[in-house]
Amino acid sequence: MKTLLFIFLSALLFETPTIEKDRDRWKPYYTDTAPSKIADQWYLPFDVANRKKVNNIKIISIFGDHRDSYVKGHIHTAIDINPVQPKAKLVNVYAMANGIVCSVHLSENQRTVVVKHKLPNGQMMFTSYKHLKEVYVSNGQAVDQNTKLARLFTPQESKKYGGDYHHLHLEIRKKFDDYGCASWLTFNNTQLNDRFYNPQNFIMEHVK
Repeated sequence: MKTLLFIFLSALLFETPTIEKDRDRWKPYYTDTAPSKIADQWYLPFDVANRKKVNNIKIISIFGDHRDSYVKGHIHTAIDINPVQPKAKLVNVYAMANGIVCSVHLSENQRTVVVKHKLPNGQMMFTSYKHLKEVYVSNGQAVDQNTKLARLFTPQESKKYGGDYHHLHLEIRKKFDDYGCASWLTFNNTQLNDRFYNPQNFIMEHVK
């Protein structure tokens, strides 16, 4: 009997988390407000010499890369990027287009800001900015490409957490029905492409 109870409790404790099981934890951080302005111009998320010039960013890690950073089988939902030539030691992160802040969640090395955008065709989409040291915006705040959302960790600050967090984890999302938890859970490529755009392709297409 004790053995069966141990197996049952172990199954509960080590059960693979899913979007359906985890998303309600993050819903309180979400504000469901429509943006007032259309997102018709897109920019790089850093203060670089030309925010329309794609080669002003360097890609550290690609979209769709398989990794076990959180749970086994996790797929990278973003691209990790930095400016090629930062203007200052502290690297600030800016909104990529007109929108409204709809979520500020997580803490420490995972602080995240999510901006909701309305496209010219009326469709909604989201940009998500993760690995933020300091956040300067709040839920419900209207933003544009000149709005400073946050700043990144310095290499020295990221060492505190035993990892390389001095980069921007940038997600381009088709929807936000998971309230953010899909960023670190396990799913297959079909589920990945159901919620996320490849940010590298999106930037190449829209930042020009």
